[in-house]
Amino acid sequence: MQTVSYPSALLDLRFHPRQDKHEVFATVSSTGSLSFFRLSPCRGTSAPLDELATHKPLGDDEGVLFLSCAWHPSLPNLLAITTSDHHVHILRVDESWNAYQTSSVPIITHTLEAWTVAFSPVVSPQDAMDDSSETARVLTIYSGSDDSKLLTIACFCIGDQSGSIENHECHITTPYPAVVAKGHTAGVTAILPLPMDLSDGSQVVLSGSYDDHVRVYSIHARPDGVMLRPPRILAETDLGGGVWRLKLVRWGGVGQGDGGALQRTWSALVLASCMHAGCRVLEITGDYSAMFQTKVNVLGRFEEHKSMNYGSDFQPGTELSGGPLRCISTSFYDRLICLWEF
Repeated sequence: MQTVSYPSALLDLRFHPRQDKHEVFATVSSTGSLSFFRLSPCRGTSAPLDELATHKPLGDDEGVLFLSCAWHPSLPNLLAITTSDHHVHILRVDESWNAYQTSSVPIITHTLEAWTVAFSPVVSPQDAMDDSSETARVLTIYSGSDDSKLLTIACFCIGDQSGSIENHECHITTPYPAVVAKGHTAGVTAILPLPMDLSDGSQVVLSGSYDDHVRVYSIHARPDGVMLRPPRILAETDLGGGVWRLKLVRWGGVGQGDGGALQRTWSALVLASCMHAGCRVLEITGDYSAMFQTKVNVLGRFEEHKSMNYGSDFQPGTELSGGPLRCISTSFYDRLICLWEF
């Protein structure tokens, strides 16, 4: 339908999470450029894709690749990027799609390539530490790297007196050091925080790694970002291939009677891209107290790909229809795209 030529390799693409901007996506490249496009297929034109802006937000170093990006789920002007020189940055994006650094130094520094980044969906208000006329919000960010580390850090995002950072300048500080979630034996390539908290206030975070495993972590921090205990693994499962991407299909909780007591349980359906092993449909279950065993069950496999499965997604609505889940998946060297149902 339409082809737009781009001067360098495109390594990640993320649509904006907010409904009034859902036609816009960000993409990052192998030459350290960040671009914004608008996709408007309902305009009735043969060219629905428009380039809005392209930037070099970290300068003109052609040797630095931007490896991934992630929008904040509820603060629409914040975008995180990861780089081949081991760094994680948070950018502020204004209404004209200009991008600015929010800190003079990286938010996180790994020792090898930073493959992936994700924001926690939880945002806590907090009095700013340095100026009573300003308002801060505490953000949690997770990153994964070729150094086999999943890191998490609390960021103070300081805005103006109105408390709004959506349309104003903001500055991000990191008052506490990053914390390592241990357990990976190879590079961390996928991170998926679930939109829920356990009964003790800890968050459930999924990770994928080159070591073929998906892991479920409990990460517990106070609202001000102080880590209350080291992250701990609730469950882990070998999926047979490097876990490059994790996509949440649906999640929910339910109350069940157990000997007269109410046991609240949760479950998540997840689509995993497993490189040389193809796709997996996972069901992850646990209880909100984390007292009972968290389980990862492989419900389905799609193994028609003969090469690296780096990307998979599902058709919105099919996860709720009661019928089959309709999925699309891609692979690298065989240049294959597959449409399938589970």
